[in-house]
Amino acid sequence: MLHPPFARTAALPPAVREAGADTGSRHSLQTVYRKTVQRCYTLVVGKYLQTDRPAGRSARARAEGEPFMELRSNIKMLNYARKYLLNDTDNILPFPVRPQKPPRTGRLPTLLPRSAPRDEGVPAAALDTLYRSLSGAECGTHACIVLRHGRVVSEGWYAPYSSRYWHVTHSMCKSVTGTAIGMLADEGRLSLDEHVCEIFPEKCGLLTSRRMRAVTVRHLVTMTSGVAFKEAGAVLEGDWVKGFLDADVLFEPGSAFDYNSMNSYMLSAIVKRKTGLGLSAYLRPRLFEPLGFGDVAWETCPQGIEKGGWGMYVYLEDIAKLGQLYLQKGKWTGADGKEQRLLSAAWVEAAVKPDTVHENGEEYGYQLWPHSADHTYMFNGMFGQYVVVAPDLDLVLAVNAGAGNLFTRSRSYTAVREFLKAVARAPAPLPADPSADARLAFTAAHLRFGEAVPEPPVPVRHPWYARVRNALFPPAAPSAPSPIPDSVRPALAQTYRLEENRAGLLPAILGCMEDWYTKGSEKAAFRVGDNTLSLLWTEGGVEYCIPVGFENALEYELDLGGNRFAVGVTGRFTANEDDEPVLKVTLCFLESSSSRLLKFVFRPDGGLTVKFDEAPGLLVAMRSLQGTMKSQSQGLDLFKDIDYLHYLIHRVCSPVVHSVPPEELPAPGQA
Repeated sequence: MLHPPFARTAALPPAVREAGADTGSRHSLQTVYRKTVQRCYTLVVGKYLQTDRPAGRSARARAEGEPFMELRSNIKMLNYARKYLLNDTDNILPFPVRPQKPPRTGRLPTLLPRSAPRDEGVPAAALDTLYRSLSGAECGTHACIVLRHGRVVSEGWYAPYSSRYWHVTHSMCKSVTGTAIGMLADEGRLSLDEHVCEIFPEKCGLLTSRRMRAVTVRHLVTMTSGVAFKEAGAVLEGDWVKGFLDADVLFEPGSAFDYNSMNSYMLSAIVKRKTGLGLSAYLRPRLFEPLGFGDVAWETCPQGIEKGGWGMYVYLEDIAKLGQLYLQKGKWTGADGKEQRLLSAAWVEAAVKPDTVHENGEEYGYQLWPHSADHTYMFNGMFGQYVVVAPDLDLVLAVNAGAGNLFTRSRSYTAVREFLKAVARAPAPLPADPSADARLAFTAAHLRFGEAVPEPPVPVRHPWYARVRNALFPPAAPSAPSPIPDSVRPALAQTYRLEENRAGLLPAILGCMEDWYTKGSEKAAFRVGDNTLSLLWTEGGVEYCIPVGFENALEYELDLGGNRFAVGVTGRFTANEDDEPVLKVTLCFLESSSSRLLKFVFRPDGGLTVKFDEAPGLLVAMRSLQGTMKSQSQGLDLFKDIDYLHYLIHRVCSPVVHSVPPEELPAPGQA
């Protein structure tokens, strides 16, 4: 059963109640918007007035490095946030909305060689502890694969996630983009010391700042460009390259670390400019085909350039192969047994060496995260996407998840580090351990998303005569009760029309990523069998018949605005604190880090209340971002005096929708 704990509905903050703000008041949010724009303008002008301005400096020179373009960007983001929080999403973007999520063709990866853990020096007990540590809602693990000496020694899939589906990488694909830059450099077609403005001269002008003209490819690769144009701002731009080159630069390039996904996008744009090919087309004969990748796809910007820093879909085993390629210093042995060099050893060695250190102690190389303390490095994506490479152990570990962390430090990473220590301590050769092997097999068979792994049952030794009796007269298996209580069947037979809303099946954070905004949900009903249940859900004028599994998830494909999402659906009946019957339905988006929880509360008055939640949440992402990126945290600081911003975001991500009483329904023939 898949029912991880989700956040409870937020109460209205005290400061908002004291101010007399109404939770649904557009007027209140408009007031906040005006005040925030004023504060944004005041902060920007204040920075300008406080800056030391020696006599004789030109106006342009005085403005260099100061956040005038940031004012424009912040106001555009405020407009977006205002519309989003008011559910005014019909024309929220400045360009036509198009389906972002790519479809799968069904091409699966070429599998790596397999081997038993003991044969490669990996203790079964260490793997068992790893899988159990990665279980539960906090880690939100979807899958984990472990390679040792180039062979897969173990893999754990947390149902309903499986190896049949690719998975979004989030920022983990930055390491793929960095690999493409390494290949370009190896081919002599690019130097890390080239200036970005010289690669895109037509996108620059008289107002392009000195600092921007100083930004090089190396600054992009190492996240030290200081450019203030962020991923959030890109949502509102049609030309991302020009938006980047027009933006402010917060410090001298190369002097500080500032994590920015748009640096990786610019690397993707550079590949396109230098080769005439997109990232995927460039890498296909150089990386994807030699390593035997299955389906690979990358979302693109409005100009058709791959996003580079996010938006890639790939199978977990394939992204683990990239870690193995780095472990082998750029060499790969193909299915024909021939070894070939795909990436220079010099690039790999430079890439995995710490180039900069964030103020929280995290190190960064060339589009990846070294950890010099234990001689490892990783490809990392938000919400728990990892490829961890441990050269000293000749080991690669890859994880997909839907956790709440954005960067490397998390409970999951702690579990991985403990696993690496256990492998390092293991004797060679490993002695046989049948009990540990049996426990690992039990654990692997009982992995469930969001749930702790149960302990294996203790074997019961029956007397000899009981064993003989059971052998001669096997006891009949007890009949399983229906998972659908008889008491709730009358409520399930009803059709419920919902009040006007902008709530939908797609988690809000996933909707923002895919540029898809629901028009709202109109109706909920149920199709009930003896032991089967389907949710009949109408959203945006389209009815979906979604099968609900009880013991095991049932799969379904949601088509939302042309974006096709594979989901695994489970449900269970329970009761709330008022003894009202509740149906909890969890939709795991099998190719994504997100999941949606629907709570259907069947009220005594015959009505229905639907409570939405999602994990991980947008608030989690905002709180993790704050204080991690210099320019982004600067923008978030503008909201610190808005008491109910977090409440508004929670209301959008976790709305509560009620059914409309029959007397309030429109009469036949009326709109």
